[in-house]
Amino acid sequence: MVISKIMTSIQSSIQSLGNSIRPESLEAAANAIANCKSVNFFGMGASSSVALDAQHKFFRFGMPVIAHTDFINQRMMCSMLDKDDVGVFISYTGRTDAMIVNAEIARERGATVIGITSQGSLLSGQCDFVLNAITAEDTDLFTPMTSRIIHLAVIDMLATSVALKMGSNIEDNIKSIKKNLAA
Repeated sequence: MVISKIMTSIQSSIQSLGNSIRPESLEAAANAIANCKSVNFFGMGASSSVALDAQHKFFRFGMPVIAHTDFINQRMMCSMLDKDDVGVFISYTGRTDAMIVNAEIARERGATVIGITSQGSLLSGQCDFVLNAITAEDTDLFTPMTSRIIHLAVIDMLATSVALKMGSNIEDNIKSIKKNLAA
């Protein structure tokens, strides 16, 4: 019963995500990242693990990338961003005050602000591009895995889109990493 219920929830959420992500928003977000000087991922609570996963994927692209999971560090970093930087804010509910304020600071500093959140959330109002990531879960009661799975799927979509834009440079980086890890 539990296995079936969890798997059905995940499958339903992934299907919903495929229908809710706008290709033009994904394309614009990928362009911004492919052309930035640095990309910063911001996540708190359950979204912090997604930000760390994004850091792990994007550092291979040869650009400065870091995940910020502490709101004070986030605030300091947002205060230093500029028009050549990208901030990706990850929040399932899009209503965490610190995330909203930090996104506003990043936007005011001229950074491109991308939200992996629900369209129409308070956080989305501070974003240049929103990658609409919603499920039918009630995160007020507990922190379910399905919301993280769809956020990880969005990170994979974004990373793949950026990799395609950056071309063979990424392939060379990955080959070098694999060669040096094999030793």
